Order: sequence, then structure tokens, then C-alpha cells
Amino acid sequence: MTDQPISFPAGIDFESVLRIISKQIYETPLAFIRENVQNAVDAVRIQAYREEIEPSDERYRIEITAGGKEVTVRDNGIGMTPAELASLFWTIGASGKRTQEAAAAGCVGTFGIGGFANFGVCDKLEVISKTESAPHGTLTRLSEADIRSAGATIPSVTVEKSDASAPRGTIVVGYLRGSANVEELRQYLRDFVRFVPIAIYFNGEKVSQTKFSDLDDRENLRDVSPSSQEWRDGDLAVTGRLYEDRGHTLVSSITALAIGGENVTLSGQVRLEGGSVDVFKRGFKLCATSVPTIIGMSGRLDCDRFIPTAGRDSLDSATTSLLGRIAQLLERVAVDAVLESPERIAQHTRIFRYVVKRGLIEKLGKVKVNLADGSESSLSDIRRRASGGSVGVYYGTAQKQALNQIMQARGHIVVLLSADSHRREAERRYLEQFCAAKAFDGMIDIVEHYGNLSRFEKVFLSELELSITKSYEVRALRLTPGKLTEDIPVFVREPAGSQGLDIFVDVRHPEISKLEELGYTQILYSLIATFCHEYLGPSLKRWSPRFFGNGALNLDLLSKRRSELWVLLKDDIGVVRNGGRGQRQVVTRSDVRVVNVGAGQSPPAQPESGKAQPRILHVVDDHGATGLGGFYIRLPDSAFNAYGDLLPECESRGVVWAGNKIEYVISDAVSAAFKYEIRLDEVVATTVNGTIRAEGAVQLERSLQEMYGGLYFPVPAPLERFIVPRGDVEIRLELYCDWFDIRTAKHWAPKGLVDSQ
Repeated sequence: MTDQPISFPAGIDFESVLRIISKQIYETPLAFIRENVQNAVDAVRIQAYREEIEPSDERYRIEITAGGKEVTVRDNGIGMTPAELASLFWTIGASGKRTQEAAAAGCVGTFGIGGFANFGVCDKLEVISKTESAPHGTLTRLSEADIRSAGATIPSVTVEKSDASAPRGTIVVGYLRGSANVEELRQYLRDFVRFVPIAIYFNGEKVSQTKFSDLDDRENLRDVSPSSQEWRDGDLAVTGRLYEDRGHTLVSSITALAIGGENVTLSGQVRLEGGSVDVFKRGFKLCATSVPTIIGMSGRLDCDRFIPTAGRDSLDSATTSLLGRIAQLLERVAVDAVLESPERIAQHTRIFRYVVKRGLIEKLGKVKVNLADGSESSLSDIRRRASGGSVGVYYGTAQKQALNQIMQARGHIVVLLSADSHRREAERRYLEQFCAAKAFDGMIDIVEHYGNLSRFEKVFLSELELSITKSYEVRALRLTPGKLTEDIPVFVREPAGSQGLDIFVDVRHPEISKLEELGYTQILYSLIATFCHEYLGPSLKRWSPRFFGNGALNLDLLSKRRSELWVLLKDDIGVVRNGGRGQRQVVTRSDVRVVNVGAGQSPPAQPESGKAQPRILHVVDDHGATGLGGFYIRLPDSAFNAYGDLLPECESRGVVWAGNKIEYVISDAVSAAFKYEIRLDEVVATTVNGTIRAEGAVQLERSLQEMYGGLYFPVPAPLERFIVPRGDVEIRLELYCDWFDIRTAKHWAPKGLVDSQ
């Protein structure tokens, strides 16, 4: 063999590469029609720009026809020459929309994925195009059979003369693998083009040219700001006006944007409430996205600076950053407006999380709080009264206190903190910082020790102690049963020196005694654990090695202790994706176990030995004894073994759904979060205010339940029909679970799940 260097051409499996590209971009006829209509819109915009005519002029038109397996998109835009068809449309990576002309015309597309991506849904694709100056147009055609026959080489596109698109424009005809749902296509397309100024018709019906307004329903809104204002954050300046509706929800009308002194087109409206923001570019919808704000934001915004990703269902990093800055600025403006009015404050309890996180405690002067004598006062008035030094200020959380009335009778002020955790924290900080307030709860003591405990009272204390040691690893403690000086069921007294915790428990308090009628069932033991988490959790976290002082889970410590159960997937959570396969399950009616609770009910039967534990629980609480009635879905056992005792300690719990995914998110609301994702073989579409939506989010009102050797998550009512099988129907689920910790930028998964992939 010669020592001379040799070379050979690199190979490419074109069909495989095409399959990867097309599947990422066009997975359904919905994506096919959206992308080809967007190309048509861009072509018309460039033509209108060249002719110096508005795109809304009646001479411009886009027509879509759909029926059976055929979808046609026709425009009278700039058209393409044969060379442009070859070098732009039929070339992966090329694009004719990266020019100054295209940018000035307001084109949306820039990526140049090309016609090949259409083969994600098409068996055959025809493109007929003609420019105004060309004597004839050109027909190009390619089929999946052509691609397969080309093997490892790049397939050839058939080229013929055709004047079908004369006098100017482009016709794209897609022959789909399966018949399209015409009504679904119409509704989907209208959602994306209803604000486009160009006349667009779907099977003869106009679906565009709705005026994009910066404010809807003006007659039902009240002015908050007297006129249009400029709100600034560094080099960002947003011009708009603030309103509120009859429910005191704030609405921002946006009319202009400047970045570094450069004017940028921006218009739209934003509401200070949870939801998604529809993002547009010159009337064409790019996507609906959740903007990362503390309070929540919904609405719509249209801006020339907004750019989609190649997949068109999300935004590029620069757009995401700009949208986030705009949202954060609007959120700050809205919070300032809320804090100016006690009525708005009462309607927007979510602002307190923002206030605490942003350090705006001093602005809470107009917040109204309840006093122990039943009266109400603003925080600024309490601050004024306390400034003289002759009045002491105390705060607590109990609604009925024996001592607080005595303290108030002596001229002191006793504030009953709010039940909402974020508002309670904000009130506490204000009172401590500006009123020299002290915690009234520290004055709690036992006024009557209980003797001759009943069997139920002994069981409750025993289970409570077990829950404390298991969940918090606090072992130096004493449980003392007795009646407290305040009408509360339990209290933790901070230890002095090296002494253990003293926990006073009123086992005869109605909150506890009402559980006796449940009998000695798994429901009872689960509720005792819930009682422990809700009443004692905030205090016990301060003394638990599992938590930091700020309440964050110490996942690093726990992962070291449980190396046989935890797997660290990646150091940088910024690039982590849920890869591999989850646990697949088929759930039938036989997997649903009914658990009756309440007076006179017998304990739930245990599954027979060797049989699988129930995947779905149906808790029936006809008498309302527990408030737990409803359906629950079991967490995979591998995840329960790793995290089962951690999840109930996390107070932030919610569920979101979009597409075919339902995702539970359990978080310490500081740095760590657990995700339990359920993937279905159907779209999760729910009805919201009479409108069908494929996305949504709710907080979990019911608590997690530990039963049958596992942990069960409550199923919100709107999601029951997607998770709970009815009759002979089978539901196929794919389950994924993982932890991530922003503080340490680490990401874990249960070892059992990782090993099975």
C-alpha cells in the first residue's frame, strides 16, 4: 500500500437527513399550511414593497383550497424564476429573505429550510411559479418515490413549463399522506392570519384582515394612567397606557417601543394575569408563548423585531430576551399601579410574591391588614402609630387567640397575618422593618395538659412523630398533648441551647378530632402526614438537614445519601432535555381503585398479594369529611422510592398541559423543582369559557396522598377524561420524572427509570 495520502467523498443518506429535518419542522398538515401560507404572505409583502402599495390593497390575494389529501396555496406575490426555484425553494439552507428588501417589507421567514421539509406530511409536492417579467412560468415536482429511488444521492426535481400561476405568483400543491381535517385547518389557519392585512381566503372564505387593535373592549375599561406614558428600563422605552377592567385586572395598551433611542414598531395589549402571550410580526402569528414573569401575563404583541425559530412554534433567543424585558417592565409598572390602591391590592394577591422578591417592602403602606379585635388598618397607619414608641406591635397567624385581646386591651397592636404565604411574608417583613413588630406566636403555651389519651389521640401523636422524623429527619423532639393559649391545633416552640424541639399538639382540636371518624385507614395516615407538612413544615425546615435556611431543598446532600436511587444527568441544566424513553403504561378501568372515606366507611381493601398496586385512585367523600374527593394518579415506583418523602414538603404545586403532554410541577419555590410528565396519544384539549384550548394550567388544590406503598397526584377535573379510563377504553401513557436545581445547575432522574431506557 502506498504511503501517499488518499481521499474519498463524504457520503450522505439523503432520505434519512430529510426525514429528520422534515419531522422537526412539519409533522402535521397544520404546520404545512401555516408555513406555506407564511411564504405566500412574504412573497406578497415584497411585491407590495416594490410597487410602493399597501399589502392590504385589493389587487393582492392569497387563496388556500383544501379537500381530501390535497392542499393548494396560491399567491400573486413576486414569484420565482427557474434558477430561484432551484437555488432557494429546492435547496436546504438557502433563503431569499435575508436581504434588506425582505426585512423592509416585513418578511417573517429567514431560515431557508426549503421545500424538502414539506415531505414530513407529503407524498408529492408541486411548485409552480412565475415572475412578472418572465415569458413563461415553471412547474417543479418531486415525490417521496423519487427520493427513495435516488438512494444515497440527492434526488432530481422534475422541471416543466407552466403558466398556471400567471401573470405572477406561486402555487404550492401538497399531496398529503392522509386526508386533512378541513375544519381544523380553517380554524388553525385563521388563528395565525386573522390580523394579516393581505386578503387571505380558505376555500373561498376570508380568514384575514381583522384589525389588530392595541385595546379590546374599551367601553368596559377604566383609565388608570390619565394619558399615554413612557415606561423605561435601561435602554428600553415602552409607550402605552394603563387600564383596569371591572374585576380590577390591569390591562396595558402598548403603542410604541424604542431600544437605545431607535424606534421599533410595537403594538398590542397585555393583561396582568396568568396565561400565554400571542406573538405576531406584522399581523402574522408566530406562536403563543409563556413569558417568565413572577405574577403572570397574557395578551398579544406585534413587533418587527420578533423572529421565530426554524420550527416556527417558538422564538429565537434574541426575541425571547426582548419579550422578557418588555414583560418585566410592564409587570413592574402594573405592580406600582396596584400598590397605589387598596382596592387593587385586595384583588391582586399575586403581587406580594413580586414585592418580596424585588425588595419593595416599603411600598406596602396602603395594604390593609386585620387586627385581633376584628378591625382593619393600613400598614402605613400602624407604622405611624408605632413610631412614637409607646405602642407595641405584634403579629400572628391564628384567627382566635386568647392572649391577643388582652394585649390589644393594653394599647398594643396585634396583627393577624394573611393566610396567603407570600402576602403573609410581605406583611411580616414590613411590620418587622418599619414597626419594630414581634412575633405574637412566640407567646403560645399550654394552658391544660391532656391525660388519659384515647386510642385515636395516641395513634395521631405516634403517626405525627413518625412523619416528622421521616420527612424532616428531626429526631430531638418532644410531643406534648394539651390545650394551647390560642385556638390552634399545633405549635413548635424554638429550642433553647442544645435542647430539642417542643411541639405542642391539641389532639382535641376540631381540626384533628374530625379525622377520627375516618377510622384507622390509609386515608387517615395520609392526612396526618399532610397535617404535618402544612402546619409544621415551615418551622421544621429550619431545623432539618434536608433544607437550607431559605426553605430550599438540599438536593446535593440527599443525592449523596441516595446514590443508589439518584442519577446526576448533566452539570448544566441549560442543555438538559428529557431524552430516551419513559415508562409506558396501558391503563384500563380495572386499574382504578375506589376508596370511600367518611363516617361509617370501611377501610380500603389492600390489593391481593403479587398483584400490581392501583394506578388510579377514586376517592369518594360523599360527606365532605376530608375534601379529598376526586381522582389520583400514581407516581412511578422508581420515582417514589427516590423522592416520595420529599415531594409533600414542597408547597408550590401545579399542573400544566399543552399538546399531548400533562406535566405536574412540584417545587420548593426557591431553586428546586420536580417534574412528572405524562404523555398521551391524543391532544389534551379542554374547554375554557366556552372555547376549546389545547393548553392550560391550574394549581393543585388537593394534597398528594401516600397510599398503597406509593404516592398519588390529584387529577384536576378538566384532565380526568384524558387520564381516567371509562368503560372498555384503554389509555396509553408514557411517564417521565426528574428533578432539577437552579441553584446548583444540576439535574437528576430516578436511577430505575434511567437504567430501563
